[in-house]
Amino acid sequence: MKILLVDDEKHFKNIFSILSRKYKFQFECAENIKEAISLINENNFDLVVIDYSLPDGKGTELNRFIKLNRPGLKTALSTGYTDMVENTANGDFDYYIRKDRIVLFMEKHLND
Repeated sequence: MKILLVDDEKHFKNIFSILSRKYKFQFECAENIKEAISLINENNFDLVVIDYSLPDGKGTELNRFIKLNRPGLKTALSTGYTDMVENTANGDFDYYIRKDRIVLFMEKHLND
């Protein structure tokens, strides 16, 4: 499995680094939408984990780009804003992850 993490918080990159060694998946990290789009265009990811608030825009903007240009690519919204769960109910994201439960989500998703 190959995952793209789009988050400007360094500690999430560290968490993914630990998880990637434990569960044997590859991941790349982008800190903003522009970097993410470049990596998406150059790679075949299985999942993109997107923070809601990024330096150059909202994660929903990146998700919209992905759904239009790579409709089969799964996306997960990672946020501390609990009201963002509405995005998954509307079908915008495939998954919703509360930041305080990202490890649990990744463990479950990687074991399925």
